[in-house]
Amino acid sequence: MANSESIDPKSGDFPPPAWESVPERAPSFERDERPTVARILAMMGLFLLVLGSLALLAPTWMKQVEGGPPRTSLISPAWGFFFATIGLCLILYHVYCEQDVQFRRLYAFAGLALILTGVILRVLAFRAAADLTWFMIGGLPSLFIGAIVLTAVIRSETERNVRDLLLNLAGGIGVAIIGFCFYFALRRDTNFLTGEGAILLILGLLFACIYISMQETSSDRGHYAGIALGLVGLLGLGIGIVQSLLNDTFLIPGGLVLIGFSLVYIFFSLGTWCDWPIVILTRRDLAAYFYSPIAYLVFIGTLLIGWFIFLNFVGQIESFGQRGGIPEPIVGIYIFGLFPVIVQLFVVPVLTMRLFSEEKRTATIEVLLTAPVNEVSVVVAKFFACWIFYMLTWVPWWLFLVSLRYFGGQEFDYYPALSFNVALAVISAGLIATGLFFSALTSNQIVAAVLAFVGVLVHLVLYFLKHEDALIRQGGVIHEVISFVNFYDLWNTSLGGLVSPRHLIFHVSVAIFFLFATVKVLESRKWK
Repeated sequence: MANSESIDPKSGDFPPPAWESVPERAPSFERDERPTVARILAMMGLFLLVLGSLALLAPTWMKQVEGGPPRTSLISPAWGFFFATIGLCLILYHVYCEQDVQFRRLYAFAGLALILTGVILRVLAFRAAADLTWFMIGGLPSLFIGAIVLTAVIRSETERNVRDLLLNLAGGIGVAIIGFCFYFALRRDTNFLTGEGAILLILGLLFACIYISMQETSSDRGHYAGIALGLVGLLGLGIGIVQSLLNDTFLIPGGLVLIGFSLVYIFFSLGTWCDWPIVILTRRDLAAYFYSPIAYLVFIGTLLIGWFIFLNFVGQIESFGQRGGIPEPIVGIYIFGLFPVIVQLFVVPVLTMRLFSEEKRTATIEVLLTAPVNEVSVVVAKFFACWIFYMLTWVPWWLFLVSLRYFGGQEFDYYPALSFNVALAVISAGLIATGLFFSALTSNQIVAAVLAFVGVLVHLVLYFLKHEDALIRQGGVIHEVISFVNFYDLWNTSLGGLVSPRHLIFHVSVAIFFLFATVKVLESRKWK
């Protein structure tokens, strides 16, 4: 039998005589990726922060020479504040991206130093005859920034002892702040609750949420801390109601501030330990906002717009002050205008466009609806998550009013702010329910946003249509119906300090109708 060349051994089939196999070295060493871009941005942020801080302090250092021209700095304090803010944001971005232990320890000390600075400034205010100027200017920002830095450090910390120490410090600070606020509430100090107290109650809730949310899943401390937060809310609610019954002047506005924040504490407490499907799904969808850039873009946008409107409002107060004073209610001058309404045309579609469209596009809606929940729970939870987030976007606008009350030193009518919040809550419920319905109709987010935009625009068009005498007879039935339907008239009425339930019925009915329609859209998949 002849040998075939195709199966004859070749010289390349055998290793050379001096060849030795290399021993296996797996697993290979993996080097952690360094956040180079974040570190470069942090260096730029540090430069801008120092430059802005020097520009802010320059007016106190530079004194005018006697008989000479006034001395001015190259960078104005306004631009210095802008540069310092941008630099601080870049540094905070690096704080959340950095994983290196040396940077982490450095930022931990920086966060604790900021918190300690805020505490010291508040303690010094007791010795300065309740002069809180330095605390409001430097102490409160230090506490807020320190809390943000501490959250990032705890989030990245790997050593259990250090992590527990920072968590306990955050929880202890939250307990101290909340206890401090309740002490002054028991003294019936309404000026404290409407000024510094409102901000401190938010700050205390922030530290409490840091302690609860950063606990490990195997720990029960977050669960019990959440229950304790609810008990504190119930205590504040009881104090606010009892004090208001005993003292007629306590309810407006200090009692309402205490009662409102107590309800917020109770709702946050329910979100931490309650296992109802609606509560769990609401917490899930609310957290989903903060895991996407949408939340931060909307917050930054509304903050900048509110800041711009507030600066114009302060300018109007100064101009009216030169002519004898500004008429009440000044809150109506601050809020009421076409520009805030135009903002709502874009905010509502942006918040609602992805609620169901994204779920349909990624096919996660089927996974969600196969869980032990029904369509009603899913729809109501998404609605509440979006509605809560929308109301949070208005918080900076009201904090600007608190700062005006404190630094201006003059009281103003609070009733329009309270009535407007009631009207805003009802109006936003109807608009968000409409956007939720359009999001359930399609898997395209852009289409859902456009439909929601048109739905909000219809309300605004009806307002202008009402003033067309050639089309609508003033005082007629159609004129009255349009007055109830468009939300711009309700804004105007509520900013006068009056809210009638009959003006709210339509918007409540819109919210209920579109929530019901959204449930039916989800149930329609079973009809095939």
